[in-house]
Amino acid sequence: MVENDDAAVFPSRVSSTNGARANIAAARRALAPVQQSLSEAGFYAYGMVDDQHRWTIAADDEAGRIDVRVGEDGFSIVLWASSPGLYAEEENEFRRRALERLARMTIPNIARGFLGPNQTATWDDVDHGIAVSVHYELPFTRSDDIGSFVRSKLPELEQLLGFVETQVTT
Repeated sequence: MVENDDAAVFPSRVSSTNGARANIAAARRALAPVQQSLSEAGFYAYGMVDDQHRWTIAADDEAGRIDVRVGEDGFSIVLWASSPGLYAEEENEFRRRALERLARMTIPNIARGFLGPNQTATWDDVDHGIAVSVHYELPFTRSDDIGSFVRSKLPELEQLLGFVETQVTT
């Protein structure tokens, strides 16, 4: 077999691989100014491929995590945070598991009743705590403003996490 025989045998795999590479390359170019903007705003911003094979600019901060991707009509920005070990101080393992189970059942009701359409709240099984996120869309022309925009929205993320924690624990 010659080198190009793979294309004849697996045409969809080869074309989808090339398409995915082209999409990642285009997203890298589009997100380069976003990475620069986040860095200038004091974040350590880095590029990575996410769990859905999309190029993402990510940044971590004490207040939470930032993910920026190319969206349908602009940049998709997701800010998220979690409160690890919400019931870690509970010594009785049965009681701790029961409290965590109650939180897992309560959080969706809180999300439906209290959160905005761009906000989510879930139970994080890895951190054993509440996880919240806030989603924004900004036009492509605002790539240079994303760092300051994100910095200005982090307090909202902290307030949201505190609000959901309060609702779950009271």
